[in-house]
Amino acid sequence: MIYDVDIAGVPAQAVISLRRRGPVSGIGDAMRRLRRLVEDAGFEAAGPMAARFYDEGAEGDDADYDVALPVVPRADGSVPDLVGEARGEWIPLHHVLEAVHMGPHDRMDDAWAAVREAASALGYTPAGPVTEVYEVTSTDGVPSDRYVTRVRLPYAR
Repeated sequence: MIYDVDIAGVPAQAVISLRRRGPVSGIGDAMRRLRRLVEDAGFEAAGPMAARFYDEGAEGDDADYDVALPVVPRADGSVPDLVGEARGEWIPLHHVLEAVHMGPHDRMDDAWAAVREAASALGYTPAGPVTEVYEVTSTDGVPSDRYVTRVRLPYAR
């Protein structure tokens, strides 16, 4: 599949995230756990769930990742440092190379290859964890061939 790769600005956002190390197949369980923690703490989601991968080359049972859910901050603009075993944080404004994948999550390799090739062609260096933003998923009641995922590579020039 051929992907368009765009430079996109990602606005600053408050998130609550849950860090894990282990098989990528555990992401769904981590997302369900994070949603429960966020709801129990009384926060409202402000966007789609995402996963950030900190050691992109890790295979098998040793992936270092977190799942993150944008939330509406408190009235004073803050998010708590801890929400159960999760943590609150502000992600600053940053720029990414981005491609939009439509289809199952296990078929995103071409999207990631397109983003990496664009970075190389532009002379950009990856700067931060790669991110998958799950805009349309099974929780939206659609089959996997209709999932929409944004793959994002933050960069430095």
